[in-house]
Amino acid sequence: MNRRQFSFSLAGLLASSAMAHAAGGVFLDYSQEMLDQAYDQREWAANANQVIARYATDSAAVRKQFPPRTERYGASEAETLDIFAPEGAKGLPVMVFIHGGAWRGLQKEDASAPAPTFIQNGCLYVALNFANIPAVTLPEMAAQCRRALLWLHANVARFGGDPERIFVSGHSSGGHLCAVMLTTDWRALGGPQDLIKGGVAMSGMYELYPVLLSSRSSYVKLAPADVVALSPLRQLAHMTCPVIVVSGDKESPEFQRQANEFATVLAGMGKLAGRFTLFNRNHFEVPEALNSPNGPLSQAVLAMMGAGRR
Repeated sequence: MNRRQFSFSLAGLLASSAMAHAAGGVFLDYSQEMLDQAYDQREWAANANQVIARYATDSAAVRKQFPPRTERYGASEAETLDIFAPEGAKGLPVMVFIHGGAWRGLQKEDASAPAPTFIQNGCLYVALNFANIPAVTLPEMAAQCRRALLWLHANVARFGGDPERIFVSGHSSGGHLCAVMLTTDWRALGGPQDLIKGGVAMSGMYELYPVLLSSRSSYVKLAPADVVALSPLRQLAHMTCPVIVVSGDKESPEFQRQANEFATVLAGMGKLAGRFTLFNRNHFEVPEALNSPNGPLSQAVLAMMGAGRR
């Protein structure tokens, strides 16, 4: 399926949803209760609290072993990032990670655990921080992430990174923001259109229309134009790089459907670098796959970055 074919498919999907709504449903075959559950990953992961706590403890251990350098990329207190670099770094590829948290939780300190996978294989790892809802709106969150990428392109060489080899990854709401970065018109913001050389979109949402029909609409408030602008599947004209799409086989059907649709369209565009469905992993466990440098996902990501053990 190429981008033109997908535009017709998306139109059909939205029309079918409208008919379902008129018939008493909400989206596809979902009732309101079912759709709310489909976009609430805690319904599908009994160990959610334990895994989220593990993000913090694992990250704290990494930060103690490999103290990062914290830099400010924007004017607000939240606009900071942590740079993890191997000793003597110079001209190395850069992986930027955008944390999840349903657009309203977590921070960069919860996203340090994958750093050793990258710094021990000749890369920089950057954990990105930004303000969450309700302190800012979702469009401002995306704007902050874009400012961070532009700042890195201008400054990462000072920390041993190669500005021409910047890659972006993210999980959950961070997977959505990762895909927004991948479908950004960077020229309009003063950067090169190929600012990002590859992406790793994990357990994200790539079309916001059904998301905003769910209970998430109670705190994510978007104008219709913002729904379009922040739905990566509607902004594919700006996609320039290969993308690895990742999900867990224990995730909700809607998250799996979104991942499959994004991967299918990318494959039709010749931009799909890999499709990983992680066995026996729920939504919250998916990003932990990057903590293991020898795992298949990490190896595929490092290969995309042109990196590996030295």
